[in-house]
Amino acid sequence: MSIYKKLFIGFTFIIAVVLFVWGYNFLKGKDIFNKQTVVYAEYQDISGITIANPVMINGFRVGQVSDIYFNPNMSGDIIVVLTLQNKFPIPKNTIARIYSADLMGSKAINLKLGNDTLMIVAGDTLESSIEASLMAEVNAQVQPIRIKAENLLGSIDSLVVTFQTV
Repeated sequence: MSIYKKLFIGFTFIIAVVLFVWGYNFLKGKDIFNKQTVVYAEYQDISGITIANPVMINGFRVGQVSDIYFNPNMSGDIIVVLTLQNKFPIPKNTIARIYSADLMGSKAINLKLGNDTLMIVAGDTLESSIEASLMAEVNAQVQPIRIKAENLLGSIDSLVVTFQTV
């Protein structure tokens, strides 16, 4: 085997390994060529957030959820790791709010920008909140009507019993 064939096979193998590593990271949602900022948010209930859910600012995707784990201090709180790809400056008092991204109930995180002059750096923890889902909002609106309907049915029932006795 000539030296050129050996070099060709070696370069091909190296290129294949590099493409495999890049492709594996690409499929996991990591861009190895761009700098990413990793920040954290702590929630008591993550309401259906999973790894790879989008992180948005005003409807524009700026990152994704890269990891979820329990707080190591055994408090029961859940730490969500947010990987931000965009170079957009994010103030320190920004709130990471979980919301329903569509009518089907899929979740996303919206960064509600604050007004602080200090910007976040890698490793910071953002304030967190959870927006009520569409189902919870509908239940909150329907609950008073349901109570009134139950009271009305009770009144109608007693009225029917009174008519029957007469």
